[in-house]
Order: sequence, then structure tokens, then C-alpha cells
Amino acid sequence: MRGDDRPLPAAEVYRGVKVFGLQRQDRIESVVKPEIDEVYLITDAQALVRYAADAGHSPEARLFAAARVEAIWQLAAEGRAIRPRVDLLYLRAAIGGLDSVKWVSIYRHGSMFDLSRAVPRDVPLTDADLER
Repeated sequence: MRGDDRPLPAAEVYRGVKVFGLQRQDRIESVVKPEIDEVYLITDAQALVRYAADAGHSPEARLFAAARVEAIWQLAAEGRAIRPRVDLLYLRAAIGGLDSVKWVSIYRHGSMFDLSRAVPRDVPLTDADLER
């Protein structure tokens, strides 16, 4: 097992969002890409935080939702505007481990921290799949 914490391998990039490998192509097409499209349509920072924190969504869409919140907050700060009322520490904790070989769940689409609603994998990952 490697001690380093590497990002998960990418299968592709869709609309600027990294789509993880190690999942079926039909899941990418039927779940991941439509959820990324859904996140593009959300403009409310609090709604994006709720989306990012919901382990029932794909990790890729959750990470994208969190990145959008961070960008909204940063743009407001740079423009000296009122920042959205969101808890950035909570947001970062909610997405922790989603792009991590070390913390990926081998049984569910998500991290080892999101086992409550994360979608089960059809076939569990192995250490060989993750090169660890």
C-alpha cells in the first residue's frame, strides 16, 4: 500500500469537470454527466452546499458543487460584496476524501466518510484497481 494520497484516476473531463475512472461507462453517461449538468443550473450557494453534502449524488458532481460555492464566495470577497452565508469548513468536510485513492470507498461511489447514502458499486474496487 502506498503511503501517498493520490487523486483518483480520470476517465475523462466533462464540461471542465474531472470524471473518475473505475466505474462503468453507462454510469458515467446516465448518472455522472446529468448530475454535472444539474449542478451547472444551480445558482444559490446554500443549495450548492446541500448538493455537495448529499452522498446520494455522484462524487464528481459534489466536488463541482463545492468548487462553485468556493468560487462564488471568493468572487464576492474580491469584489467586496456580501459573501454567501455558507460554512466553508462544513462544505470542505462534506467533500473530504472524494478525490482520494487513500480515502475512496471500495464498496460505494464516494469516500469512506460518506457511507450513509452513497450509491453501492456493482463490483467492489480492489487494491490492484487503485494501485495501492
